[in-house]
Amino acid sequence: MNELLNWLLQQKGSMNTYLEFQSRALELRATEPEHVALLRLLADLAGRFAEDYDRRPLPIDVAEGALQQLTGLIEAALGPSAADPAGRLALLNQIGAAELA
Repeated sequence: MNELLNWLLQQKGSMNTYLEFQSRALELRATEPEHVALLRLLADLAGRFAEDYDRRPLPIDVAEGALQQLTGLIEAALGPSAADPAGRLALLNQIGAAELA
């Protein structure tokens, strides 16, 4: 998860960022079994966002907002509040209900 976050922090938020994020998150499921549900939800979130814009150029404010929101969700997943089962479930529910667009 840290590697995914570090990669995301270096991105500018173009449409390719969300497509690549989706791919990276899905690949990480094989090596981070403790985060499988989290990674699936994050990948789906990024994929829905990319689908919503159908590979069209993103307005800067939309791209920045989506990137900030996605980064915040990963930071929350790595934070202490997600360590306990109730916190993890709350985060999963938050991601499940989130939309980047």
